[in-house]
Amino acid sequence: MFDAPNLNTSPHTGCIQGDAGTALTGLPLSNRGVDSPEGMKTWAGIDWVAGSVDLFDVLREVSDTYSWRDLETIGEHLKCFGPKPKPKGSEADENGELVVGSQYVFVPADANVRACALDVFQYFFEGCAMQLSRDAGPGKFYAYRYMLRNLQDQPCGMIELGGSLTLRKDTGRPSVRIELTGLGCSLFEQRGNASADHAQLWCAFRAKLERVGAQLTRVDVAYDDFLGVNSVKHAECMWDLGEFDYKFGPEMKRPEAKEFNDKGSGKGCTFYVGNSSSEKQLRVYEKGKQLGDRESPWVRWELQFRSSTRKKLSLDILTDPMAYMRGAFECLDFVASCMKRLEVTGEASKACIKSVMRHARRMYGATFHQLRLLAPDRESFLQLIERLETEKVPRWAKTGRPTWDDVFVSNDPTESSSESST
Repeated sequence: MFDAPNLNTSPHTGCIQGDAGTALTGLPLSNRGVDSPEGMKTWAGIDWVAGSVDLFDVLREVSDTYSWRDLETIGEHLKCFGPKPKPKGSEADENGELVVGSQYVFVPADANVRACALDVFQYFFEGCAMQLSRDAGPGKFYAYRYMLRNLQDQPCGMIELGGSLTLRKDTGRPSVRIELTGLGCSLFEQRGNASADHAQLWCAFRAKLERVGAQLTRVDVAYDDFLGVNSVKHAECMWDLGEFDYKFGPEMKRPEAKEFNDKGSGKGCTFYVGNSSSEKQLRVYEKGKQLGDRESPWVRWELQFRSSTRKKLSLDILTDPMAYMRGAFECLDFVASCMKRLEVTGEASKACIKSVMRHARRMYGATFHQLRLLAPDRESFLQLIERLETEKVPRWAKTGRPTWDDVFVSNDPTESSSESST
């Protein structure tokens, strides 16, 4: 087989060859819209990012008015909150430090703490259709956790800061933890522009991280196969054949694996290679069914990378995620992308709407039918429906961009009417 990839180096070369042998520099091949094989319908990209940065570096990038005396004052202030070291004992770790957030009294964040969080938010995420929560809760290791939310108040990430146990070991300066979920990554890529060049945005994000001493701790790279050509069963067969085996010393080792079988319930099957605490774990699951569409062939291959004391995550993964995914396991050489993130959002919306329409038909279909028969005319029936409305945005309509065509197509009249309740 092959040796485990070195995550400290970029897996792509500095340039690729264009037509007539001309060199194309800049973005790697996987971010140039490389087409999948004809007839494929796929997308691949970043779906989760987490890491820490140097707070002082961020503040100096945001404003050059900060003096070192100002920064030291801020650092001393942040050290006053959060978990504190404790003498080594039954409740402490091997370093004699108690790092469980529930063991200390939480003190609400003051204006100075929030000002630091706002500066971090503006430096990384300004203009991304996200907002910083007004109040902070306690973090696990950090004193304060500010949630990032979209305009519909759905969580899409977080910013954590403060605490004496979160100082950088190399400099002793305060660190800040940032995290973007899948929804957060989607909002970051679009930045209010459906046709945004996501590759350029991630390149800019990487450059910002590099300027503030970033250390990535987790990055998830996702590959969506909307036609289900590479299925969950495909992944299981690959594991059985040893295609995920890796070299450990003189021997070949097979990573641990586990599966979740929905037993035909339509909720979707999942297959795992590796475990969530290791440097990499592959999750293959039926994404469309997870979103509620029992007939969807949509399968997601999701590779989670984590840093460790032995191997650090390079910032290069942000600008060439597909190459890292292919390099993690040689058998993932089929990973390619021919769709934009916006199209992925559309596919997710369709799956959710199909589930909503099925639920509405099953729960209220018979009731609506009887009410229509009782109504003296069509106009009276429509007026009744309008009176039943509430001016709230349902959860399924918050993250996607559903259209009437999606609703119409999802309302399949061939589904058995026996599912409707009275």
